Amino acid sequence: MTGKDLFVPRQTNTALYIQLHESGHSLGDLLRVQKAYRVACAMFNGRYRKSGRPFICHAVGAASSVAHFERDLDFVLAAMFHAAYDSGQYPDGRSSRRSEAHRKWLEARIGPRAEGLVARVGGMKFDTGDPERLLQEGVPAGDEDILFLQLAHEVDDLADGGLAFAPKYGRSIETRVAACAILARQLGREDLAATIETYGGRYEALGWAAALQDVRLEGFRIAPNMRTYIKLRREKLRGGSVEVI
Repeated sequence: MTGKDLFVPRQTNTALYIQLHESGHSLGDLLRVQKAYRVACAMFNGRYRKSGRPFICHAVGAASSVAHFERDLDFVLAAMFHAAYDSGQYPDGRSSRRSEAHRKWLEARIGPRAEGLVARVGGMKFDTGDPERLLQEGVPAGDEDILFLQLAHEVDDLADGGLAFAPKYGRSIETRVAACAILARQLGREDLAATIETYGGRYEALGWAAALQDVRLEGFRIAPNMRTYIKLRREKLRGGSVEVI
């Protein structure tokens, strides 16, 4: 795959709307994504990834990646909210929990099918060594759709060089990229496999990024309200990984 042909995930809401429009989605689809994006802005407000990248850009990037390889809008929304039960903030001030109240709240905003996909994405481990493990053990029957979401999400992780600036999977991603590409081909998604391989190959030239790595390599957030601020201060006092400015 050449640089000219390489898909680049969109990072803003408006660019995502243009991408969806150009791929033939209806105005109704775009309005649904716009409404969901505004929910995501509140849910991930003030949150940043380990690389310092605003989390909302990653949410849009993951949705854009899925939209490039799959027209199903529920999949696109599931990608945007893939971290809703891991890093999302809810109106009750709580996060990282799929309680019944949180499930109903999110379902009312993105739809029951998209919410169900979000919950299942969180149930498939895809951390260090997991793609290699899935390649060896096989993907559980019926989870092919969730594997696709994880692999498309990987494209956004790779595309901006983030894994070089914040190597959460270790200094080498060679075996991970190879496993992800094979898994994508097993799903019959050659374009996805080639995209993963192309971005993975570019990491060989990003050795200089090591000089910009933060020794902590932890995500962080800016408290969106006083309740959350107090909660984070208490977590810091208990020794949690929280930085209060």
